[in-house]
Amino acid sequence: MKILKLLRSQARNKMILATNIIGLSVGLAATILLVIFILHESSYDRYFKNADRIVRLNSIWTEDGNKSVEPINLRTAYTDIPRTVPGIENAVQIYRGGQVELSYNQSRFNGNRLLYADSTFFTIFDFKPVEGNLMHSLDDPNSIVLTKKTARKIFGNEPATGKPLMMGDRTFFVSAVMEDVPANTHFTFDILMPMKAVSYLNDLSGLEFFTYYLINPNADQKATSLMICQENTKMLKDGFESFNADFSSETEPLKSLHLHTDASMDLTRSGSVQTIILVGIIAFMVLFMALTNFVNLFVIEGENRAKEIGVRKVNGADRGKLFRQFFSEAAIIVTIAFFIAFVLAVFFLPEFGKLMQRQFPVNLLKKPIFILSLPLVFLLTVFLSGSYPGFYLSRMQPVSVLKSRTSKAGRKKYVMNIAGGLQLFITLVLFTVLFGINKEINYLKNLSPGFNPGGLVNIFNLNDKMKSQYPSIKDKLMSIPEVAGVAASSHTIGGGTSGQGIRLLESPKEQMVGINEYRIHAGLCKLLQVKLKEGRFFDPERPADKNGVILNEAAMKKLGLTTAVGRKVVMFDQPMDVIGVVKDFRYESAAKAVQPLVLTDYSNAIRTIMVRLTPNVNRAVAMNKIGMVLKSFDPGYVMNTRLTSDIYRQYYADDDRIGQLTAMGAILSLIILMMGIFQLVSQNLAKRTKEIGIRKVLGGSTPGILVLLYSNSVIWTLVASMAAIPVSYFYLHGWLQNFMAKTSLNLWVFISGLVIVLAVEILITIGHTWRETRKNPVDALRYE
Repeated sequence: MKILKLLRSQARNKMILATNIIGLSVGLAATILLVIFILHESSYDRYFKNADRIVRLNSIWTEDGNKSVEPINLRTAYTDIPRTVPGIENAVQIYRGGQVELSYNQSRFNGNRLLYADSTFFTIFDFKPVEGNLMHSLDDPNSIVLTKKTARKIFGNEPATGKPLMMGDRTFFVSAVMEDVPANTHFTFDILMPMKAVSYLNDLSGLEFFTYYLINPNADQKATSLMICQENTKMLKDGFESFNADFSSETEPLKSLHLHTDASMDLTRSGSVQTIILVGIIAFMVLFMALTNFVNLFVIEGENRAKEIGVRKVNGADRGKLFRQFFSEAAIIVTIAFFIAFVLAVFFLPEFGKLMQRQFPVNLLKKPIFILSLPLVFLLTVFLSGSYPGFYLSRMQPVSVLKSRTSKAGRKKYVMNIAGGLQLFITLVLFTVLFGINKEINYLKNLSPGFNPGGLVNIFNLNDKMKSQYPSIKDKLMSIPEVAGVAASSHTIGGGTSGQGIRLLESPKEQMVGINEYRIHAGLCKLLQVKLKEGRFFDPERPADKNGVILNEAAMKKLGLTTAVGRKVVMFDQPMDVIGVVKDFRYESAAKAVQPLVLTDYSNAIRTIMVRLTPNVNRAVAMNKIGMVLKSFDPGYVMNTRLTSDIYRQYYADDDRIGQLTAMGAILSLIILMMGIFQLVSQNLAKRTKEIGIRKVLGGSTPGILVLLYSNSVIWTLVASMAAIPVSYFYLHGWLQNFMAKTSLNLWVFISGLVIVLAVEILITIGHTWRETRKNPVDALRYE
């Protein structure tokens, strides 16, 4: 009954009550989503029993002052280092296998993510078995381990262990089924196979393997890690002694990999402390705006009860009792808002997960740390939202509040203006940063990579049967009217490259330098429409081109050449002829300069078929025809494609996500600001009804009165913009330093947010006050 009585006290002005609940619910929902995100990001790899004792080895390559931290190592980091470092209890290496197709009883299942690992994998990473014995599941080179989801996809509810699966022309037997890899793991896979199943394992003499060590519990982890690094650095120097580079090593604790690693090209997309900070700042801003709105409107409604407060004080109520009453009223509203916020957070959690490119498991909401976090957020919100209103309203003097009501606005006007100014500042900063980020991202997305990506389609998941029939497939694809060209490649343009060493033939052996390599087939350069600087492209009619290379401008510069065609370079300890130089084209993000690149045609391997569609073609029709051609060679084939333009857009996915987060924060802040302005204008009009009537009687015009009412808002908006613009410029200028190619910060970036806020204020203020100023002044003064 007491709670209902307190709630009825606030329900006298239903509009203010609704505004407070809605605004606070939005702010709290954003905060709850932040808590979920932080808990998820900080939970990576922590469920492994020995997580505290597992470290990963990184190889560091420094050349021309550029430091590259690679999470991959030589094979000897697994075979040799554990024998020489006594503190290592066990070790394992992982090797990428890409996506593969499996066959069972004439049924085919593609898109399976494959990793290879040593037999010690499950000794270090203690996944739970579903079927079979995981500890010995990778002993046999013909064995294969499936995750539960993959096993159910292939075999349904039947047991999977012991059953044969075809991969290409090889047969493997399911040795075990394990639990699905949790989403908060820094690696993921659908199938796991023994390292011994890699037929070309002995040929992998470069940096290829992800290496993990389980440190003995009785050993000094720091000292053991130091010895691991020393041994690995020695092997790097011995293995790459001909390179003009410096080598070093580092180990990283397993629990730190997701958020704190500096390594590139990890097994999965790493997290970012900066992203957590950004999400936290936006959530704090939205919650701050909601809280300041709540406090302002709560106090305004409390002032309308000034006579009630005065009467109660005259009748003996002390400040403590009044404070508890107003604090309790605020707590009830916060409780309602918190419940609504929790429902909103759970409802929007899947969409938030898509935005953050994360899969938040439902059981995350059941974890003790999350359950404990919610009361802390709730209690903090109650304290912040109830303390000031309770303190301010309970200290009103009965004589002043019963004698006159004109002084209250003045007493609180300064605080309200400061709070409103901060709200405007936050909104302006978010909108300005949003426009700046979007301008840069749009610039990057529309930036030419140096070739023509329009209409280029990449066909992946090619099986051995398709690869062996590529010449016939190409001929048939070229007969499709919607197809302008076809070429093949071992690498995907815009995807990862291979790292190689290169030097001029006449240079000493120790002058080898690192270079990126794309292994392509003749015809690809023409298909891409890259621009020649000198020489020619690979020619399928010239067998000698198999021993030729094409450099980009950055590679020519690194080799110290002003002209390159006709020169000889050494790769793989054999001379190769430079037959052409292409102008630099981007095959990585524009965040950094174009790196040296060599194109080769010596490999017969095909992993991607690239097709260029004719301009203005109906893509759906064209892709259907392409699919039918491929099925004519393999009826069970399921085509998997990706546009080259989409590959390049993915470079900026993280920055795009920052823009989307900022947009979300800006929109939420604007909504809260609009609700606050609407209620403040309503209250201001209610208090100045008589003043408006008197001004009308004395000849005041409607536009003049509107300007009078709106001028204060304009002044505070301009003041807030004077602070917001420098802060926004400082952030955007620093953020743009991450990109080699960057746009300019034009004036409109900084004034667009101001224009939006001013327009919203005008619409709300003028729209809300026009009706009042158009009324007959007699109606406003009649009550006198």
